[in-house]
Order: sequence, then C-alpha cells, then structure tokens
Amino acid sequence: MLTTGDGGGLMAIADLESAVRTAGGRGLAVVWNDGAYGAEVNLYGLKGLATAPMLIPDVDFAGLAAAVGAEGVVVRTLRDLDRLAAWAAQPAAERPFLLLDCRISSSVIAPYQQEIIRVNS
Repeated sequence: MLTTGDGGGLMAIADLESAVRTAGGRGLAVVWNDGAYGAEVNLYGLKGLATAPMLIPDVDFAGLAAAVGAEGVVVRTLRDLDRLAAWAAQPAAERPFLLLDCRISSSVIAPYQQEIIRVNS
C-alpha cells in the first residue's frame, strides 16, 4: 500500500507502472488529491508568500493508473469507496492493482499540520 499527496504522486509517477506490474492485485495506492502542495500552502502561503506556484492543475490519477494497467477510481463521496470493499473481497490473484484518487478539500488543515504551522510561525 502506498499513500501520497498529489504533489508527491506526481513526483513519483514514473514508478506507477513498475508498482502495477510487480504488485498486481496485492497493490493499492491512495492519492490525496487536493490540487496543491498542501504542506507548502499551509506553511508558506499563510506567511504571505504567493501560493500560485504551490497549486497543481487538476490531475486525473485514476486515468493515469488505468493507462498502465491498474484500476483507477475517483473518490468524491464515501459511497465511491464501495469499490474498495468489493476489491478487498476478491482474491489477490483475480483483482487488479487499485488506485484511489481521493478528491479532498484543500481548506481542511490536519491537526498535525496546524502544530507544524504553529511551531514554524
């Protein structure tokens, strides 16, 4: 299992095909897609630096996954996670690598991130 933000996912996209090929149905990737380098926006943007360079245009990670032989699912609601439950119920040998492209809000700041902001401000 891999979990990454959209910025980190873009930096590592070259490894997606290898992960799909070698992990097969044992592989699962979750991309937290908020359209930004969130940590940078939260730390530096709140200090007044321009956030435009920290924003990421809409990236279809589910489509990128499908292009290299995985199944990609765009997750916008909890109901979209039904596919994950069905995937988990299948034997690993019979299922594809699964990538969940979770579209999340960039306006929610995690408590650990708020602590980092407090310490570094």
